[in-house]
Amino acid sequence: WNTSNCSNVTISNLSYNVPINGSQTVWPTSTTTYTLTANGSNGGTQTSSVTVSVNGSNNICEISSFTASDTSIDEGDYITLRWNSDNCIRVKISNIGDVALDGSKKIYPDGDTTYILTAYNSNGSSQTESVRINVDEKNDNNNLNCEIDNFTANSTYIKQGDAVTLRWDTTDCDSVNISNLGSVSRDGSRIVYPTSTTTYVLSAYGDRSASRTILVNVDYNQIIIPVTPIYNTNVVTTVATNISQTGAQVNGLITSTNFTSANVYFEYGTDINLGSRTTSRTISSNTSFSDYLTNLSPRTIYYFRAVSEGTTGISRGSIEVFQTLGYVTNNNNNNVQTIRQVVVQGTTVYGSQSPIMLKIENKYQTIGVGDAIDYVVSYKNISSSKLTNPMVQVFIPKGITLTNLSRGTYSDNSRTVSIPIEDLFPNAEGTIFLQARVDSIEASLAQIVTTAVLVYTNPNGAQENAMAYVLNNPRNLNLLGASSYFGNMFGFGLLGWLLLIILILLLILLARTFYMRRNVAPVEVHHQQY
Repeated sequence: WNTSNCSNVTISNLSYNVPINGSQTVWPTSTTTYTLTANGSNGGTQTSSVTVSVNGSNNICEISSFTASDTSIDEGDYITLRWNSDNCIRVKISNIGDVALDGSKKIYPDGDTTYILTAYNSNGSSQTESVRINVDEKNDNNNLNCEIDNFTANSTYIKQGDAVTLRWDTTDCDSVNISNLGSVSRDGSRIVYPTSTTTYVLSAYGDRSASRTILVNVDYNQIIIPVTPIYNTNVVTTVATNISQTGAQVNGLITSTNFTSANVYFEYGTDINLGSRTTSRTISSNTSFSDYLTNLSPRTIYYFRAVSEGTTGISRGSIEVFQTLGYVTNNNNNNVQTIRQVVVQGTTVYGSQSPIMLKIENKYQTIGVGDAIDYVVSYKNISSSKLTNPMVQVFIPKGITLTNLSRGTYSDNSRTVSIPIEDLFPNAEGTIFLQARVDSIEASLAQIVTTAVLVYTNPNGAQENAMAYVLNNPRNLNLLGASSYFGNMFGFGLLGWLLLIILILLLILLARTFYMRRNVAPVEVHHQQY
C-alpha cells in the first residue's frame, strides 16, 4: 500500500500498527476482506478494501438456481419463481424486494417482465441471475380468434381470358393477404383474369392464423387435371426462427444421400410467387442449413422455401409462411417501441461443436389421415459447462393437431409447443412426450418435417440453440399427379387409360370363368333306399 500526506494507517484483521507505506505478508485461513484506513493531520479519513478468496472456503455466496414455472403466459395467469443460494446473507428480487435465502413465490405479472435476483456476500459483493416472463395480453374483443368465414370463386373452370370473381369474409382478423394479389381488405371481392391454372391462397392473421385455398383451372377447350408438383423430396423447408421487425432466420434440410454436395439457397417474397432469393452456397448431403433475411418490412407476411441444386437437378422444399413483428405506440409519450419477441433462439450450433445432444423421434415412418403420432423429445448437456435459461420448442406441421403433452404450453397461432426446463448442469438430461393426430396431408408433400429447438444461454452469456428433425412420409403420395402423368404416356388420355384398365380386368374375369368351367369334374348322385 501507498499513501500521501497521511499521519497514520491501520489495516483491519491485523492486530499491529503498519507504516503509512509498505507491504505485509498474511496467511488467511478463509476468504477475508482487508480494509485500509488512512487518517490525515487535518482529521480527514479515507478507506480502501481488498478481498482475498481462499480455495476450499465454504463461505462464498453463490446463486444455485433461479427459475420460473413458465416463461410465456396469458394475461391473468400466474407463475412461480423458485431460487436457491449458498453462503449468502441477503437475497432480493426486482419488483418484489427482499426474500428468503431459498424459496419460491407465486406472482401475477401484468406485462412482459424481467425478474432479477441479487444475492449478497458478507463482504458486500453480489451475484445476479435473471429470468424473462412474456405475457400475451388479452385484447378488447374477449380474445376472439381470427377466422375465415368463407373464400369462394364464381367459377373454378374457365377459358383463358375469362374473368373470375373471388369473394371472402373474415372475423376478428388484423390483416388479410391473397397470393398473387398481396394485402387486401378483411372482407371483400376482387375480379381476376388468370392466364393459366392458378392457386389462390387466402391467409388471415390475428390472435391466430388461418388459410383457405381455391384452384382455378384455365384452358381453351377442355379441363386439364394439373399434375401436382412434389415438394420436400431432396430438400425440406423447416421453420423460420429469430423473427424480428425487419429480419428472420429461415432454415432448411438436405435429406438426399444422392446429393454428395449441393448448392442451396432460399427463395422468399411477400406473395406465393416469391421473387427474391439468397446467395447460393455449397454444402454436403444430409445437412441442415440456414440464412438470415434482412431489410424486411414490419408486420408483413412473407413466404419462403429452401432450394437445392444437385446431381439430380433442382429440388424445392414446400412454401412456408411467417409474419414479421410489428410496432406498438406508447400512449404516454407517443414514442414508437418495438414489440419484443417471445423467444430469441440465437445462433444455431451444429455438429460436434454443440454442447447439446437433441433428438425428436416418433414410432412410424409413414403416416396417413386419422393416425395418432407419439413424439419423444430427448436432450442432454454433453458439455462440461452449465447452460442456463433453457427452453425446448417443438414446431407442429400443418394438418397435424396436438392432443396431449407431458408439460409446457401450446400456441395455436404459431403452432409451437414451448417447454421451459431447469438449468442444465453437465450430463443433465430429460425427455418430453407429445401426442398428436393427423387431420390432413397436403398432396404435394413427399416428406413431412417436425422440428425441435432447444434454446439456452452459454457460459459467455450468449444465446444459442440446437435443432433436431424427424421426417415422415405421407401414406398416399400424390396419386392424382401420378394418374395424370401416366394418363399422358403413349398418347392416351386419362379416360382412355381407365377404359383400358377396365377392359383388361373384364378379360381376366372372363378367362378365369372359362377355365373354371372346363375343369369342373362331373358329380355322380347315388340314391339309397332305406
